[in-house]
Amino acid sequence: MYYDALVIGAGPSGSRVAWRLAEANLKVALVEEDSIVGEPCQCAGLVTPRTIDYLGYDIPILGEMNGARLWGPQNSFLEFQANETKALVINRPDLDRSIADKAVSAGAVLMTNTQYLGFSRIDSHLKVTLQSENKTIELETELIIGSDGPASRVARDAELQTSREVLAAFGGDVEGLTTKENHVELFVGSEVAPRFFAWIIPTGESTGRLGLATSLPSRPKKYFWDLFKKGAPSALLENAKIVNRISGLIPFGLRNPAYSDNVILTGDAAGMAKPTSGGGIYSGLVSADAAADTAILAFQKGDLSASTLKRYQFLIESDFAKELKLGSYLRRAFVELSDSQLAEIINSLNDPKIKKTIQEYGDLDYASAVAFAVLKVKPQMIKFAPLLLKPFV
Repeated sequence: MYYDALVIGAGPSGSRVAWRLAEANLKVALVEEDSIVGEPCQCAGLVTPRTIDYLGYDIPILGEMNGARLWGPQNSFLEFQANETKALVINRPDLDRSIADKAVSAGAVLMTNTQYLGFSRIDSHLKVTLQSENKTIELETELIIGSDGPASRVARDAELQTSREVLAAFGGDVEGLTTKENHVELFVGSEVAPRFFAWIIPTGESTGRLGLATSLPSRPKKYFWDLFKKGAPSALLENAKIVNRISGLIPFGLRNPAYSDNVILTGDAAGMAKPTSGGGIYSGLVSADAAADTAILAFQKGDLSASTLKRYQFLIESDFAKELKLGSYLRRAFVELSDSQLAEIINSLNDPKIKKTIQEYGDLDYASAVAFAVLKVKPQMIKFAPLLLKPFV
């Protein structure tokens, strides 16, 4: 059987591409290895209002966050509250299914419980091998969209491998939380989450999502259980009970190139996760639209070669790659900080002028904006992160 395009992975990015291509009257199959789209969930489900606006339709919102509390080493603490909603809590599986439903309604064929095994080249086409319920399926296509996550098999087969930092994340839904309404709780320090942070995101009156990520080889599961035993998190989790557990990988580093003959990578497969927060829904949707725009033009030209698909790299680099690059500088500066330096920074951020700046410029999608706004207010803080000057020298 022939399809114009095969999209591997029915996460937000993959389903968005399938939706766009099907709307353009292309014959599209959306391949998902799990039996139910969106499950198992591997996401904290915190997005900006910008993400929902970009999505183009409303979805149920579990909570609106307008503030945060940051708990650091040596009893350092920062709290701020904005005058507007800064983040929304969503049900991630429902989001995934809603976009996949849009793709199916537009004409895409959804193939669940189907694993991608590989592809081979036949002239200007690809022969793709899939497996579903112990049955091997062979399809032909002109284009594969690899939206298959951090450990992308499509990227491997297309020889688009690059060296990237990969974080391991572990968490779960919990009941019996003690948190502040409409506030996200964040925890940093080498004893909490080495080289990243831990979080509690409220989803109801006493429910929420608890998790953390660490750089390999540090194992997040150990630090996860420590959250219940010591430090600031333990006070908020004193009566908490874990309802379910989730885990996943977070890759940092945009692939360049993220395309080859007859292949485009999107979302985590392309390295679109933000180095400052690990989030990738908004940036994944941006990459999906760039992939769709590129593919539609390529089909119109009748040329799916790398020379045509390179437009995709230009689109993502002109749209969101600058923020990813600035975010990488912020991350590299962050991981070099000692616990004492982290404590000093957090205490310094309690300056009323800086708190006002954070409340005004705070943005999960564009974290560099608040970082550089803070430096303008208090230039002395560059001593903690001279690397941040690199984009300007």
